[in-house]
Amino acid sequence: MAAPDHSAPLGRFLDALPRELAVSFSDAQLRAIELHFGMRHRPTHMIDWRRRLGFGRLRLYFVLLVGRDRHPA
Repeated sequence: MAAPDHSAPLGRFLDALPRELAVSFSDAQLRAIELHFGMRHRPTHMIDWRRRLGFGRLRLYFVLLVGRDRHPA
């Protein structure tokens, strides 16, 4: 059902939908969905430490990321 120019995640997404719905998306909508799937990729870091803590009803989430800055100054 998915066109060959779609990414694998988008193709699987469209294949899981009813055919009438999958073919109803415009090109702009397909690009937006593809962008969403691309944003799910998590870049690697030298240190990637994530912890959740709970104190009764209070839930906290801590993240420490360390890595090289890939953007020019």
